[in-house]
Amino acid sequence: MTKAQQNYFELFGLEPNFSIDVPKLSAKLRTLLNSVHPDRFASSGSQQQMLSMQKTTQLNDAFAVLKNPVKRAQYLLHLKTGIDTSKEHTVNDPEFLMQQLELREELEEISSSNDIGQLNQFADKIDELEVAQEKQMSELFSQEPLDTDELQKAIYKLQFLHKTLSDIELAEDKLLS
Repeated sequence: MTKAQQNYFELFGLEPNFSIDVPKLSAKLRTLLNSVHPDRFASSGSQQQMLSMQKTTQLNDAFAVLKNPVKRAQYLLHLKTGIDTSKEHTVNDPEFLMQQLELREELEEISSSNDIGQLNQFADKIDELEVAQEKQMSELFSQEPLDTDELQKAIYKLQFLHKTLSDIELAEDKLLS
């Protein structure tokens, strides 16, 4: 990556790290967007206005990646190793695959029962699993050298938990409509 193309962490003045204070990141985004807002360059030339628009887009894209733990982990692993985990994949971890199956079945049963309280308890359970997975991810990224096999598995697990939380929201919307 050339100096002209800062990575997403550099845009926000951060060291490349999985652990991020998202509220501070949001505050930094507002400050940076205010400094490059296109309205500030309304009387400037078209070149300056275009650069302002590009910087605004770049900041918003970077924020979208860094605030999301799955996207942040994928981006960080790619930044550090060149490994791309954003494509389809197969996890060769029988224990994890069994856990996925059981959680999917549990969600289907809860959705069929139309019990919003049980769905909320299930969401809390997945939230706890996600927090634990993010903690493991942070520990894996702090190791030198990086264990890329374990990081890839951890990313896929976090991705699954994230997807399950999205599916819970859909089930909740369906129950409440």
